[in-house]
Parts: sequence; C-alpha cells; structure tokens
Amino acid sequence: MTSNEDSFDAGDTELPDHPGRTRPARRAGRSVLRVRSVADLLSLASVTLGFEPEESLVVIGVSGRQPGFQVRVDLPRPGRAEDEGVALAEQVAAAVSAQGCTRVAVVAFSTRAAAAQVAEVTARHLERAGIELLDVLRSDGRRYWSLLCGDERCCPSAGTAYDPRSTSLRAEAALAGRVVLADRASLAARFAAVDGPDRAVARRAALAAEDEVVAVVGLRNRGQVRRPTRRVIEAAVLPGAPRVDVLLGRLLRAGGTVSAERAAALAVWCSLVPLRDLAWSRMDRDSADVHLELWAAVARQVVPPYEPAVLCLTAFAAWLSGDGASAWCALDRCATVDPTYSMAGLIRETLERCLSPQLWVPLPRERAWAACGVPRPDLG
Repeated sequence: MTSNEDSFDAGDTELPDHPGRTRPARRAGRSVLRVRSVADLLSLASVTLGFEPEESLVVIGVSGRQPGFQVRVDLPRPGRAEDEGVALAEQVAAAVSAQGCTRVAVVAFSTRAAAAQVAEVTARHLERAGIELLDVLRSDGRRYWSLLCGDERCCPSAGTAYDPRSTSLRAEAALAGRVVLADRASLAARFAAVDGPDRAVARRAALAAEDEVVAVVGLRNRGQVRRPTRRVIEAAVLPGAPRVDVLLGRLLRAGGTVSAERAAALAVWCSLVPLRDLAWSRMDRDSADVHLELWAAVARQVVPPYEPAVLCLTAFAAWLSGDGASAWCALDRCATVDPTYSMAGLIRETLERCLSPQLWVPLPRERAWAACGVPRPDLG
C-alpha cells in the first residue's frame, strides 16, 4: 500500500443489522459508534481517521472477520487516474481481502468528479474478490453521490446535501471524546518537532539527561551518549533498565503532562536499543491508548539525535490502539530524520500490509530485561 494508508481497529464501530452481519467484540473503555445513514457512514471515515479526508479513497469494512476495518489512500493526482487508478485499486482490494471483509463501502472524498472513476475501479476489483458492496460513493464534503444508484428520486445527479459535522454519529463521537481535525496536516502537527522557546528548554533538558548517562555509566563525554559504541551500550543498559522502567511506570500511572526533564530522560535512555525494547515490551492492546498519549507527548519535546526511537514507539502505540493515521504521521517524521531506522521499517511494513493489532503478541518482558543483563527482574 502507499505511505498514506491507514488501518482501523474494528472494535469501535457498530453498524446497522443486516443478514449475516458479524457483531464486533467491544473492547472495554472504548466507544461504540452506530451508522444509521449514508451521512453517518461518511462521518465514520472522518471520526476513525481523526481528520477530514481530502482527495482520499476510503474503504470501510462493514462485515466479516474485521468489521469496521478501514483503509485510506491518496487519490491519484489530476490527470493520472487512468494510469494509477488500476494499480491503486488492486492494492486496496488485496488489503481489504486479507482482512476477511465480506461487505464494504467505497468512498472517494474529492471535489473532482473524475475521482469517481477510481472508486468504481476499486469497487470492481473488490467484487471480483467476492466482496459485496454496500455502496460506492463520492463526497465533496458538502454533497455525496451514489455511484451504484441512478434513481433520481433517492440519488439525484446533483448530489445529496449533507453536513458531515452535524450527523448523529459525529455527535455520538463528540460525546465520547473523539476529536476530528481539519485535515491530515493538523494531525501530523501533533507529532511535529518542538520549536520556538520550547526547543531551547528541550535542548537543555536533553543535555542534562546526557550528563546523567555520562555520570551513571562512567563515560568520558556526551558524544559517547549521542554516538554510542556497542561497549557503551552494554555498559549503559544495566543501570539504565531500572531507570527507564521506573520512570515509565510512574508516567503511565500518572497520565497528563510530561515535563521536559522526564521526556528528555526517556528519549536519551531509550535511544539505546535494548532500553527501547524494554519500553516496547510494556505495550499491549489494553494499554496502547495510554502509551500513545505518553510517547506522543515525548515526541513533541524530543530533539536530535534522539527522535527515531521515540517516534517509532509512538507509531507502534498508535497502530496497536487502532490509530493507523497517527502511526503514519509519526513514521513520516521519523523518515525525515533517519530513513534507515530498522524499527520504522518494521512498523511501516505492518501498516502497508494492513495487519490487525489483534495479531500482536506482546514482547516477553523477561526477554527484554535479559537483553539488558537482568535475567530475573521483579516484574511486579
């Protein structure tokens, strides 16, 4: 899939009853959104993505093994629909089929009428894969057109007016605390690098964290922290493991704001791969939302050269919580600072293959601790 494809965990969505529908299992503490109309269905895409989609093709799985699963890709550029549309349709259809979806809705969000062609081609590929079409739509944000129905009485050629911000589903989402941003750029801004006066604060905090590592490990200077050799890593992980674990535990329990000092401490210590993996081993599906909140807060304060580990932990927590859009935003920033970082490649492949968070088996904490030289930690 393209680098702008988003996956959505099915656990949030309840769709209207229809023959053969499989009711998704509800996850404790997560809202259930009910789709009662076409306008609700269009709003669902915005709510699950976390932003208003523009120039996007969205496929929503309505029933099957993963009801509520959602894929978003950028539409081809103007004039390229015929050349790129077929390849894009094949990729989307393969991703949706792999999730076991048996009934889907296909939506092209675009002000360009030509975008309907991409939605129709995608729909044909899905039908060939044995997937039933609930509807095929184009929406410009104010009107929608059904590409399956030509009856002027219910689907006028001038389109059907609707307000995506005032649907019943959007109201339910707002009551549940679900925020929909203006566009994808607004979502990406939540993971943007720190700037202005706050950057100077973050830089001072990073220097203090480096000094802590130098003192605790017995290094010569900060340069050994920024460009650690294998010997430095081996020396640092034993004292660093309890430091990271205790700090993470406190922050996860407390929630809320993360100070510049604590953010820097996590970023600097977790730049060492064994300690990064120790932090990673704490994540599971039940706690993914809390981890995402924490690591996103750290990502907004991290400074070079400590971004990659922080951004990858953020991206992974986002994927594990079902927020593929946020995961891609964190990965996009990681790619600008270190395009070869291996963990980023693994998460990118996970997203491109539309793998479900339900497949994740948490990293054994004992193994993560053993990699830090602590074979029998107190995991209480």
